[in-house]
Amino acid sequence: MCYVANLLRSKLASEREGAYRTEVFVSHQPARDDGFKDRRAELVRLESAVDRLLSGQPKWLALIGPRKIGKTSLLAHLERSRHGPRLGFVLFDVFEASPPSLEIIRSLALRTVDRLLSPGIGASLEVLAGRPAEYRAVVAASDVLPDLPPSLRSTLLALPDARLDPATVHALVDLPEQLALALDRHVILAIDEFQELAGLSLGRGQGDLLPLLRAVWQRHRRVGYVISGSARTMLLELVTSEHSPFFHHFDVMELGPFDTADAVALLVDGAPRERAITVDLARRAVEVFGGHPFYLQLVGEALVEQPGAVDETGLKQAVTDVLFTATGRLSLYFTAEHQRLVGRSVALAAVLDALAREPMRLSELAAATRTATGATAASLNRLGDAVMRDGDRYRIADPVFARWLAWRAPGGAAIPMTTIGDEAEKRVAEELGRLGFDLVYQSRASRGAFDLLAVRGGHLLGVQVKRCRLPATVASAEWKRMEAEAARLGWEPVVAAVVPPDDRVRFFGADQITRERRRLREELAIENLLAWLDRRGPPRPVRRSRRRRAAT
Repeated sequence: MCYVANLLRSKLASEREGAYRTEVFVSHQPARDDGFKDRRAELVRLESAVDRLLSGQPKWLALIGPRKIGKTSLLAHLERSRHGPRLGFVLFDVFEASPPSLEIIRSLALRTVDRLLSPGIGASLEVLAGRPAEYRAVVAASDVLPDLPPSLRSTLLALPDARLDPATVHALVDLPEQLALALDRHVILAIDEFQELAGLSLGRGQGDLLPLLRAVWQRHRRVGYVISGSARTMLLELVTSEHSPFFHHFDVMELGPFDTADAVALLVDGAPRERAITVDLARRAVEVFGGHPFYLQLVGEALVEQPGAVDETGLKQAVTDVLFTATGRLSLYFTAEHQRLVGRSVALAAVLDALAREPMRLSELAAATRTATGATAASLNRLGDAVMRDGDRYRIADPVFARWLAWRAPGGAAIPMTTIGDEAEKRVAEELGRLGFDLVYQSRASRGAFDLLAVRGGHLLGVQVKRCRLPATVASAEWKRMEAEAARLGWEPVVAAVVPPDDRVRFFGADQITRERRRLREELAIENLLAWLDRRGPPRPVRRSRRRRAAT
């Protein structure tokens, strides 16, 4: 990205200092209480699974959905609503013990022990496990230990540092059931990113972990299992393939984006009263981000925290800050996701870039990436659920991720305005992108005289967009304001006229406008904007007031 664009971003970052702050939208942790929206049908199914467990007939569920879609929030909400003396919840993310190994089984057993025994002991056994001698001293001195069966006592005391041979792994997998029986309780044990356990071995010649889990779990009556994961295809294969040890053991529950009504409610209800988001504005945000709750929380948070009005212009700025800047929170999330998907593979990156432009058939994709169809098919397979097939065409599964990829690609400068601008702004942005401008975006400064800022090398164009027939007139006060702001910011003022009925774009600079007393005439339009910029010479420095010069 060009140097000027980076300077602009630094300026925007400094403007955030002193901005309105709120904790209403909390995007970095699971939703709580009033922040929890939608998922009524899913909660009914989870409640039914809890009721069956309490009646001694546990039902296993596989919760499948993309990353950040709300799986953890859903389970946390269920825990808050149903936790009680008879029922405990253990939530565990396999990525907490990355990379996957048999140590995950120890970590899961420790989490279970911590949730069921620590409240009575008054210390976190999961934390103490890092100091085995202290852990054993606390457990041995507790009032709980004498009431437990001898075999369970031995397993608990050895838990922090026991050698993970097949017999020990079997005992740890069985521990939740044995502990629930001893305490006369029931347990919901939820394991996120469960698909990462596939392929783990108990040791050379000892078999794999998953068949052991199935064999032990199916005897449990006090523990109900909920597995979840973001690798949809892989997790579905684990629970529906007749070759899988879990075939027909789990009911599948898919978790997708919110419907429009609940997505709008998330934004409207989540905003503070003094920074209210209207229903119409929330609908506009949902048009951009869909119903993905994490994306909506990010843009809602940015919208109510930034200075200025919570309106259409503010939404454009929030979308730009979140998605279309290198340091935006959703942009950083997508950067990490892109790295996870492609690693160092140029071929995988090329496939994603090609599909970000448009859905393609396999042969078209192979031609676009200049690879053989067999190699292209292999790349699609490696990209997994990031790419999906619709009929005979492939496309990126997440349209927001696709839009971000298109923005990063050469010629993607117009993507922000084609996403959030009005029709005239979109048309102008497309034309500027075609001319190779590095950045086209809605800046805070554009809340004044300009609608768009376009950057090409060191040249900065402040663009006011008008949809009008020619000839047309620029009001005197309007033009004086453009000139003043352009002088202050070091921009070149330009009016872009979008002329119906064919929506052709005509650019007018200061010379053309002042020569004709602010009249925009077809014959005065700039024929070649790039050549016009070259003739203007290097960008002029920003004017400083006498007071500022004296201060320096």
